[in-house]
Amino acid sequence: MYWSRTGSIFDIFTFLILSLCWIIGGWLLVIGSGRFRKRESLTFGIDSGLLLYILLGNIFAHVFPSYASFILAAAFILFLGLWVVRTTGIPWRDLINLKILWQLLSLFALTGFFTLLMRGLGVGDDYAHLPLVSTMATGDIPPHYSLFPSVYLPYHYALDLFAAGMVRVGGFFPWSSWDVSRAFVVSLTIVCAWLWLRRMTRSVKAAWLGTILIAFGMGARWLLTLLPAPWLNSVSSEITLIGSSVATGKTLAEALFRSWVIDGGPPVPFPYAFANGILNPLTFDWAGASSLPLLAILLIFMLAGRRSLKPVGILLLGSAVLSLALSAEHIFVLLELGVGVAALMLILRQKQSFHQIILSFSGQFLVIVIVAGSLSLMQGGVITEIARSFFTGQQGAGAAASGSFSLRWPPAFYDSHMGSLSLLDWKQLVVILFEVGPIFLLFPVIILRMRSDHRHFRTFEFGLGIASFLGVIIPLFLNYVAARDIVRLTAFGLNAWLLLAIQPIWGTVKHALLWKNIGIGIGYAVTIFGGIALFAFQTTAIFFPQVSSFVTSMDSRISQAYWDRLTPQIMVFDPIGFRSQTLFGRLSIDAIDGFHKSQFVPYVAAPDPTKLHKLGFDYIYIDKRYWDHLSSAYQQGLYSSCTQVMKRLEKYNGATGELSDFRVLIGIANCK
Repeated sequence: MYWSRTGSIFDIFTFLILSLCWIIGGWLLVIGSGRFRKRESLTFGIDSGLLLYILLGNIFAHVFPSYASFILAAAFILFLGLWVVRTTGIPWRDLINLKILWQLLSLFALTGFFTLLMRGLGVGDDYAHLPLVSTMATGDIPPHYSLFPSVYLPYHYALDLFAAGMVRVGGFFPWSSWDVSRAFVVSLTIVCAWLWLRRMTRSVKAAWLGTILIAFGMGARWLLTLLPAPWLNSVSSEITLIGSSVATGKTLAEALFRSWVIDGGPPVPFPYAFANGILNPLTFDWAGASSLPLLAILLIFMLAGRRSLKPVGILLLGSAVLSLALSAEHIFVLLELGVGVAALMLILRQKQSFHQIILSFSGQFLVIVIVAGSLSLMQGGVITEIARSFFTGQQGAGAAASGSFSLRWPPAFYDSHMGSLSLLDWKQLVVILFEVGPIFLLFPVIILRMRSDHRHFRTFEFGLGIASFLGVIIPLFLNYVAARDIVRLTAFGLNAWLLLAIQPIWGTVKHALLWKNIGIGIGYAVTIFGGIALFAFQTTAIFFPQVSSFVTSMDSRISQAYWDRLTPQIMVFDPIGFRSQTLFGRLSIDAIDGFHKSQFVPYVAAPDPTKLHKLGFDYIYIDKRYWDHLSSAYQQGLYSSCTQVMKRLEKYNGATGELSDFRVLIGIANCK
């Protein structure tokens, strides 16, 4: 009970045809842009089609039911592609190419491998994403906050939307669609990264080395274990562990030699020394949008240049930029600022007329930045909800998204495992340097790269450099009420350094003395070692599949029978609220963060059907563990004359024959 919810071959076939539509449409649009070589067009066509499919699916869902929205989005992309090549014809012969064949085989093989890997892992905040995928698949797009049906959820839900399409059209379960979606996006990112590096460095060897760096590059916390014990204990004395680290060890020195205590990990636990609170590798970033933002950035790299874009190229560039607002709003804002400033600087430097500015790439990119910024206020997600709260004064989830910023002084790095690390405390500074690893040494390389980009009018590269420094510097001086979220800015800045540094470093390697190349080689090895080690532990999960940490086979069978079949606009009472949201596609008593709202806490201990119905619940979903904690009075109340048992599944102990667990769905619509 993992893959197909409906068990229908027709649903799978429909989904494959739908996917083929946006893939072919994206491929034709890429060809029409005139920016890609033949060996790049299909893979980046898939990239472009995917981003457009998500954006258009989101837009159409504002008006149409979810099923129709996904169909219309795919058909519209295909129509656009056919329109672009209407005079030149479809170059089918370009697909008969071994260079393209190996890309497709690599994409399919990687997607299959990562899907099997994700099937065995429960990391990546499943409790937040699986309910969101399920409710969006039922038509809740843009999604609403769990307990406030009139309030939209401020969240970067782009990849969740793609997975929701698999659930709605393809008949997948929410968990299988989420795993396949992440696996596909990461795999596509790796193949696109290889093609981008191949073009940028003009070297197959550099493309492989760079792709490995992008896939596995991360910080180097593990180097702390090589310090002498007295030094490590001294450094550790100034560190306070937070989050999951607290369950791992009392001190940093203790935790470094233990397994990382997290839910949903592989059967062979991750060593804490290979974890990181600032910079994780691409192959370990399974939460949120996964690598979807990087996929958009790679497409922008490929479209960027000194020559102006054709209308089709402008469409693709605009969709890549706008998709960031729906997948990673922090990157979108930083890029809007960075590229906007870069475009203005280069425009002023050229001293062109207004007509020349509009026709230049810098002018086009500046217009795209303005238009994308405007559209981001309306399409849904975090930026839209912050704007809604600001302009309407609406309280609730949208207002919460705007958060509360405060000045951080003295300046400090924030680490999601160790909290605030001061730059003025040498012991904490040592930990910062190990957490970031050799990537921190790229600082002077990026400065030199930005000077070169400015001199050669490379608008996007120069703007990305500006954005990267904003990402690193802003968290040093600014704190956010949800402190861990500020780490995303730092991670983006450092990852952007990695992308921007590859080309100049490769240029140095080709002409440098032996001792310099040895130093670069050591830095490269240190940067990827932790990522490769984490990946090795992840692969052990392939042999031990799991649905999710909160979904069992009984839950799967009940979901198969009742997903999107309960009364619409009605909530399901479940002590594990995100579970029922996932199983039925209906809101429950939990918000996206998985915690009970205070007003519902008393009802968890005292689930009176009549009172719950008045609060907006028509169903109750419980398990044996919850049942055993209820008093006999409330147990009897759940089986009163006004309730209806809709489905009950039981599990017995094979040795003793005793009832070990059960699931029951109870209707309470008549409890008035």
